[in-house]
Amino acid sequence: MCGIGGIVRFNKKTNHIKQSAILLNRLIAHRGPDDEGYMLYNSHTLITAYAENTPNDCINYPIDYSPKLHINEAHDDYDIVLTHRRLSIIELNPVGHQPMSIDEGNYWIVFNGEIYNYLELRKELQALGCTFRSESDTEVVLQAYKVWGKECLHKFNGMWAFVIFDKNKKTLYGARDRFGVKPFYFYHDKDVFAFASEQKALIKMPFISSGIRPEAVFDYFVKNEIEYEPQSFFRHIIELFPGHNFELNHATGYFAVEQYYRLYTNPDYRPFEENKFNVAKEELYQRLFQAVQLRMRADVPVGACLSGGIDSSSIVALINTINENTKSEHKTNLYTASYNDIAIDESPFAARMAENINGTFHRVFPQANELLHDLENLIYCQDVPIWSTSTYAQYRLMQKVKETGIKVVLDGQGGDELFAGYHNYYYNYWRELLGNYKFKTLFTEMKGFLPFPHNMLFFLKQHLRYSTIHKMPSFVQFQINRNYFGDLYYLNPVFLNQYKKRLQTPPAPGNLNQMLHTDFNSTRLKAYLKCEDRCSMWHSVESRTPFADDIHLIEYAFQLPSSFKIHKGINKYILRQSMRNKVPDIILNRKDKMGFTTPNAQWINAIKEAVRPYFNNELKDYFDMNKLNRDYNRLFDTKTADATDTRTFKFIAFAVWKKTFGL
Repeated sequence: MCGIGGIVRFNKKTNHIKQSAILLNRLIAHRGPDDEGYMLYNSHTLITAYAENTPNDCINYPIDYSPKLHINEAHDDYDIVLTHRRLSIIELNPVGHQPMSIDEGNYWIVFNGEIYNYLELRKELQALGCTFRSESDTEVVLQAYKVWGKECLHKFNGMWAFVIFDKNKKTLYGARDRFGVKPFYFYHDKDVFAFASEQKALIKMPFISSGIRPEAVFDYFVKNEIEYEPQSFFRHIIELFPGHNFELNHATGYFAVEQYYRLYTNPDYRPFEENKFNVAKEELYQRLFQAVQLRMRADVPVGACLSGGIDSSSIVALINTINENTKSEHKTNLYTASYNDIAIDESPFAARMAENINGTFHRVFPQANELLHDLENLIYCQDVPIWSTSTYAQYRLMQKVKETGIKVVLDGQGGDELFAGYHNYYYNYWRELLGNYKFKTLFTEMKGFLPFPHNMLFFLKQHLRYSTIHKMPSFVQFQINRNYFGDLYYLNPVFLNQYKKRLQTPPAPGNLNQMLHTDFNSTRLKAYLKCEDRCSMWHSVESRTPFADDIHLIEYAFQLPSSFKIHKGINKYILRQSMRNKVPDIILNRKDKMGFTTPNAQWINAIKEAVRPYFNNELKDYFDMNKLNRDYNRLFDTKTADATDTRTFKFIAFAVWKKTFGL
């Protein structure tokens, strides 16, 4: 796991790209504190360089891509610079240094991620005549590209963002993993192309004029979306979307982005059949087992985040089974966020799971005063405003992981989007049953979820939200949203009116798998994975997510019928049943979906006076400051807010973000 970056200039007017590259690499140093490297190229020269964070044993190591001189000693007349910060997980020796090259320096790579099936691919490539100098997955990626070209991406199982420079062709080829576990951002104009793992590095480049993109702000407050488009919160900064790659020709300036992967799902309704379900249940278990087993490959100890929910508990149970099979005496380090409020504290379930596998149980107890202390760091590490204080719980969890000396953890992110973990998915399944005239099954499912009339009220509310409002004119949608979400009252009406047409959204799919597909691809899950990546990498921790990036597990899950995922009013049904006798029933039988809940409203109320200085007149383009100042206590008062509401925290997050980034 690492941080990558690079700058390509197309004419000599873009000066000092070496100094810009040094700054870029420094701004993402937290992603890779173990090593630092540079490759600099022009038509006459290619050199490798080191800096303050490069280990001594990497310098002048007997491989052709080892750094040979200090970056400050290199001149500044280069056209291409690749930068790398390394968190050493696989191949801890100097041969794992990056930028890495093969083929006598013709192919160069900067790579962030893990290719979990690299050992199998290595054998396949060796059979084709490839020779290796390292044991790293990075070299496997480079050799795979040399042999298979762009098609190599379809061979990979894992998470990745990388750029490969072909010196002979003078081209750069970059790609991001299928579902967006690892980040990639870029800037491109006629003079320069620059890329980095985080936006904070790009907006500091002297050749980039950025600022706030108001469309993203509107989507954040009104549509509750965080960068569901390639255009980001920062003007001119573009996200390479999951499942996409690009090619850049330095000689001609040609640049193109294309989608190399599309996830297909099973849209057909199939009734629940016990025999077929039992076969599918066993197959799912085997695929999940293999996914976890692959993600335990590392040259450092591996721990796990444990919320006490079904997804993380399943992963922990499988880690334990794998350790038992290999007769490992290693006790798995487990990490849980805890609270004194029993209504939201999941740690008793996590403790039960930890006891079940005899793991080493670590708990963190985030407090409001700690949130206040860490608030600017939290927002800065995320690059963009966040949804709720749940991200802070994740931030503190990763901090604890680092404090205990663990570099790698497995996490359950993505399980909800695979197996219908959120309550709104019931509506999509009910619509599917209704559309297929399965009225008896529909009645059984609704009754199993909620008693009458609560099930009908839930259905009608969801139907209004997902299937009715979108048919109305945008101004009507806007008024409905404004009446329902009281926080919108405090946004600048001119700003709201200017972008209200963005409320036009397509209807929700009438099929459960199609709805899961929407959330899994480039929307909700992508935003959650962004939070996961930034929280973990800020603390120099690699987070691995089997549910979100194991291609064999994911493609299989999306071919399962909806009736296997929700059955008799129980969501995640096939996952629950596949983990029977592995996870305690008290966890598998849970129906109280919490979703990494924090004491959000109480924390907001506790810090509201301390954060008041952030709410100054510089926010007037987005907030109605007269209303907000007048009703400040009312907006952030626990007594007048729904204890589970997270929308009001976005005001704090945005104000802190704007100040922290100097926008």
